[in-house]
Amino acid sequence: MFQNIFSPEQSELLKQFSSTLDKQQIFWLSGYFAGLSAGNLSPDLAVNQTQTVTGSTELTILYGSRTGNGEGLAKKAQQLATEQGYKVTLKNMADYKTRDLQNEKNLLVIVSTHGEGEPPFSAKEVYEFIFGKRAPKLDGLKYTVLGLGDSSYFHFCKTGIDFDNRLEKLGAKRLHSRATLDVNFAETAEKWLLEALPVFGGSVDSKQVTNPGFTLLGATKKTEVPTISRTNPFRAPVLDKVNLHGRGSNRQTIHIELSTENNPALNYQPGDAAGIIPVNTLELINDVLAVTGLDAGEIVTVNGKEKKLEAALYKELELSKITVDVVKRYLETYPNEALAALATDVEKFKTYLDGRDIVDLFTDYPSEVSAENLVKILRPLQPRYYSISSSPKAFPGEVHLTVGVVQYHHAGRAKKGTCSNYLSDILIDDETVPVFIEANPGFRLPENDQTPIIMVGAGTGIAPYRAFVQHRELSDNPGKSWLFFGNRNFETEFLYQTEWQGFLKSGALTKLDVAFSRDGDKKVYVQDKLWERGAEIYQWLEEGAHFYICGDMKNMARAVQDNLLQLVEKYGLLSKEQAQEYVDNLEKTKRLQLDVY
Repeated sequence: MFQNIFSPEQSELLKQFSSTLDKQQIFWLSGYFAGLSAGNLSPDLAVNQTQTVTGSTELTILYGSRTGNGEGLAKKAQQLATEQGYKVTLKNMADYKTRDLQNEKNLLVIVSTHGEGEPPFSAKEVYEFIFGKRAPKLDGLKYTVLGLGDSSYFHFCKTGIDFDNRLEKLGAKRLHSRATLDVNFAETAEKWLLEALPVFGGSVDSKQVTNPGFTLLGATKKTEVPTISRTNPFRAPVLDKVNLHGRGSNRQTIHIELSTENNPALNYQPGDAAGIIPVNTLELINDVLAVTGLDAGEIVTVNGKEKKLEAALYKELELSKITVDVVKRYLETYPNEALAALATDVEKFKTYLDGRDIVDLFTDYPSEVSAENLVKILRPLQPRYYSISSSPKAFPGEVHLTVGVVQYHHAGRAKKGTCSNYLSDILIDDETVPVFIEANPGFRLPENDQTPIIMVGAGTGIAPYRAFVQHRELSDNPGKSWLFFGNRNFETEFLYQTEWQGFLKSGALTKLDVAFSRDGDKKVYVQDKLWERGAEIYQWLEEGAHFYICGDMKNMARAVQDNLLQLVEKYGLLSKEQAQEYVDNLEKTKRLQLDVY
């Protein structure tokens, strides 16, 4: 394969040399040669030279993150870049002075996309600046962009794409093609970083002769202690499980308690989430096999391993919902004019996807799907995340979850939420649940326990507030706390009612306002209660209170934010613009925090 490009002598040398390389060294070389071809590196890193890092080439790594994934990746990039000889400056977009952008020379942007194409709040100011009238010419800037996102959304990695295109339009020079990474990004991200970082040039002193520079990336393999993660979850024994709804409710919310057995890899803070690895129901698996006509025992390859199709459908593949990326792969494999036409009408497509599963897709737009293609088309089964509803102070060695069990009828069939029903059906005796901790640094109690807090949530959005108040009850001198909680019915769906009454009695909770939308002739929601208490809420904010919103992103959270803005305008005697600036500053200073889904 080398003969058409290299001489026989070069081909032989290349084959001998490449056979000695490990994976990391190959990644590094690919980036190094990309830098050579772009004219950004000197070829002086010849064989028989040892590089000593001098750290003279400056590189700014600018990140915008919501859940912490982008920040973690930025720190990884900082480590790799430092090892390659760069003088690295790591900056959070939330703290970045936009005027500094025109002075940057080398820039790596790492930014996530929130929901349907929105930048995370930490990136909002920088994002608006580069798209605004004051954006400067950036002719002296060299850059590349790594975008994080979720391909199940319509606007996959939109924020990263926007940054990339806009920087180029402002005159900056793109040195490496943009990365747009999906939820399972870890391995791909490191590969991309190892390819992209060298194109900025690095800074090495090539005086001594030994090898081609793999020491820059620490090519020596290290033995790592296994960590608890989505790829290596902890099997947590089930301690208890309780239905929180009263008799007569046609819905179910369960409280489930898991033992972490004091595993330090499962340490968490109030506000963090637990990731649960679910399985699909046998009913749904049988429906998939029936609609496709496939044999449950057929052998397929998933993640490089051979297994029966039935086993792959049980633990490996997403069946309970249809996402944009699945439809795209389905159309690429089995073209269908009607489905392709639907996919071009965004609003109709969104309506179709909502509440439907894979069986619906194959029923409505059938093809003779092979087992091999089926596993390629379907999305990997994703963890489900639940806000932890316990404090590690109050319940050491335990993780409590508050789970709304999803069951509904749609498109002529009964549907079940994958993970909520998995947890609902699990037995207490001798059962374990695969779990890991997902840090949520954007949803934290104030560092000062005396700082007032206002907590707003509906349904299972109450979960982190149970952890907050438990935590504060064990503090020496906790500040004021105010909970706004909403659900459908007082009698059947006042989650943790007895506990909240106990917290009020002990003083751990100062005030409690509740809204039950189905109990009266007029529906009342938490945002209505906020408006009723507007003057006092504004006074708490003026005293430095932190304001939290947890729950449904589309309806409740948006309505609460709108009412917050309006009450700040009214009781602060501010213009709309001033009120917006006030609320934006609350979020910028982390006094307004959201955990929405």
